[in-house]
This record gives sequence, C-alpha cells and structure tokens, in this order.
Amino acid sequence: MITRLITSNVHGSDDCNYQFLTSLLVNESIAIDAGAIGFYSSPKEQEKIRHVLLTHSHIDHLASLPIFIENVFTGRPDPVIVYGSTPVLDCLQSDVFNNRIWPDFIELSKFPVSRFLDIKTFEPNQTITLEGINITSININHVVPTVGYIFDDGKSAIGYVSDTAETEEIWERLNKQANLKAVFLEVTFPNHLQWLADVSKHLTPKTFKLELQKLKKDVPIFAVHLKGRYRDQVAKEVADLNLPNVHITKFLKDYTF
Repeated sequence: MITRLITSNVHGSDDCNYQFLTSLLVNESIAIDAGAIGFYSSPKEQEKIRHVLLTHSHIDHLASLPIFIENVFTGRPDPVIVYGSTPVLDCLQSDVFNNRIWPDFIELSKFPVSRFLDIKTFEPNQTITLEGINITSININHVVPTVGYIFDDGKSAIGYVSDTAETEEIWERLNKQANLKAVFLEVTFPNHLQWLADVSKHLTPKTFKLELQKLKKDVPIFAVHLKGRYRDQVAKEVADLNLPNVHITKFLKDYTF
C-alpha cells in the first residue's frame, strides 16, 4: 500500500508544513476524508480517486468534498463513491448538499445524465473491500460520531486514528493485526492547551504518548492532524518524547508499506 498526505496550503508558498484540512490518499484511488482533495493537484489527478471514506462530519475533513465532486464529474455511469456512517451521511444531505450550501448532488445523482456521486453507508465494525483492500471501520472517541480505519491488503495493514481523545477498541483491533506495518495517529494541540484538547476530544503530545502505550506492535507511527497555528510547537513536543519510531508525516511524500 502507498499512502500520501495531501497538502492543504492554498497561499502559493512552497512551505507545505501546515495541516489546515485533512485528506490522506491510499494507492491514489482511495481518499480518507475530503478536507483537501478538491484543491489537490489537477482535476485529472483528482479523477484517479474513486472512493472517499469519511471519518466524521467536521468541516476540516469534508470542506472540499463539493468542489472535488464537481471537479471529477465526467458523466460516466460509475461516479465516485462516498462512504460514511449514518450520522455523517445525514450531515452531508442536510448541511452540505442541501441546495443552500451547495446544489443537491445526491438528488441529482438519481438521474442517468447527472451521476455526480454514489453514497454508501459504512457503519462502525463493518468491513468492505475496495481495490483489493479490506477496510474496517471502528468507533473512536471524538465529540461527534467518528471512526478510524484499518486497511489490510493481505500483505500489509495500516491503522488510521484521527480525530480522537483516549480510545480503546481500535488499539485492541490493531494489536490483533499480524501484518500491521504502520499507524497514523492524530496529535492536535500542544501540551499547554491540554484543557482545549480535552473539551474538543483531541490529543496533545502527552496524551499521544499515552495512547501509543496501548499499541503492543513495534511499528512506525506517523503523527497527523497537527493544528496549523501550533504545528511547530506540537512537532517539537513530539520530538521531545524521544520515541524513535514516531515521525511527523510529510505532505505529498509516498509512504509504502
């Protein structure tokens, strides 16, 4: 499997260190979240993405979804498919594709000439197979219904755990993965904002370390979701943990597992 964190910078600078929005690609054809994919590269490159897995309904994880859907629309009978739990898909219909924020692409897609997208329910504890990869959705602990994912292509497995506070089930599942190769884990706020992390159900470097103690596998850990304003401070505090297997995920770098 090849994963790539999509940059969310749109100010024209070469400095791509700030994660304002969230999207991670798997094998170029599967996106985890749609915060940035609508601003990624070119419509031709975006068109390679055939599946979008939404973890939850917060705007930094679905901000560019309407733009992306419009960019990749070609009129083909098999449009891009968006997957999410029932609360997430309800949010898309009521709060995004509602003819106020954006045209109702869900309703328009019922007609053969305007197949913008397909919507498929993907509930926690279900497993689906996309592009030869088994993907399992697992509840994690955030302020709205949120899931993490385990990807397993038979040779390698990776875990994606964002956004969350202290959580349990996904670590139990990851510890049972014989072929686990890596975990992507959020760390959002610096330690002095622990109170904010607690109320918004995110991790600081301090609680990031505590979560990693639940993982019994010796695999690389890739930190994601560093809040843009505090990125440098969070990165330093993560480095100060002196955990040799922990890395800050680089934008647009292909990680192969």
